[in-house]
Amino acid sequence: MFGRLLMVLVGLLCAVIGVGFLLVGLGFLRETYVFLRTATRSMGKVIAIIEDDNDSSYPVVKFQLPDGEPMRFAGQVGSTPPAYQVGQSVEVLYNPEQPRSARIRSFLELWFVATLFTSMGGLFLLIGGVPLLSQFRPR
Repeated sequence: MFGRLLMVLVGLLCAVIGVGFLLVGLGFLRETYVFLRTATRSMGKVIAIIEDDNDSSYPVVKFQLPDGEPMRFAGQVGSTPPAYQVGQSVEVLYNPEQPRSARIRSFLELWFVATLFTSMGGLFLLIGGVPLLSQFRPR
């Protein structure tokens, strides 16, 4: 009796966490989709690599707006070893109304966080859902 209740509670907790992660992931997917619909392309150059305390490397990219104004931004996703090299040309996407929101056109920069949260949400939902559903099967 107690073991069955514990299994249901753990399953419910995992399912709730899964739904939370899934909703956050879907929010990131939507945000990326909207960004891509409004984004303008440009070419940029990696001008520096920033390392954080965990030895993750983030590229710093410089590009020009159509009016010639220079823009700089740091990549949002770090990697070890560095995914980019100083001097490397990269395709940049940016919202013309908010050019400081620029991103490198790559899977890591555009989809990694959304994929991570959505996958974790699905996994937790599966882990939590199996014990919950097994409680309702006929005996």
